[in-house]
Amino acid sequence: MKMLIMSDIHGDYESFSNVLKNESFDKLIILGDLFSYGFNYNNKDENNILKLLSNYKDAIILIKGNCDENISYEEFGLFAHDVISLHLNNHVVTLTHGNIYSKGFLPSYHGDIFASGHTHVPMLLKEQGIIYLNPGSIGKPRGGLDKSYAIFKDNKIEIKTIDGKIIKEMKIN
Repeated sequence: MKMLIMSDIHGDYESFSNVLKNESFDKLIILGDLFSYGFNYNNKDENNILKLLSNYKDAIILIKGNCDENISYEEFGLFAHDVISLHLNNHVVTLTHGNIYSKGFLPSYHGDIFASGHTHVPMLLKEQGIIYLNPGSIGKPRGGLDKSYAIFKDNKIEIKTIDGKIIKEMKIN
């Protein structure tokens, strides 16, 4: 199964929609912060992001970010988790935004892959048997970094820039 993993979109409809057009996937995982501090019904890009997400209702796993507190996902036929652990590609993967749980501050139950966003900085590393993944940010990368996302397929994780360049990759067992 191929999963497209994104975080910290912060209202950047153009970048978000371009990644969705350019990548094929079975599951779409959004690790929070669709917008910057809440949803604005008058913002065309924000409305378009939610409409676009509703097209993927059957394939989406949505995590609530710290900037998404006031969004009524149910109005758009969507549901957002705070933290969830799922069996994906023969691994237990814990998904969260990263503002509460993060590397060094894990929930009591977590998988062998821990995926979070929040920092806007891509990360892919393995420590003490746990793979830590942060896809970076689609909307507002920090530190002069490129906008980025992740692909998790079979036994490989890649972090890519939005123009498709691989910046980090890891083969996993």
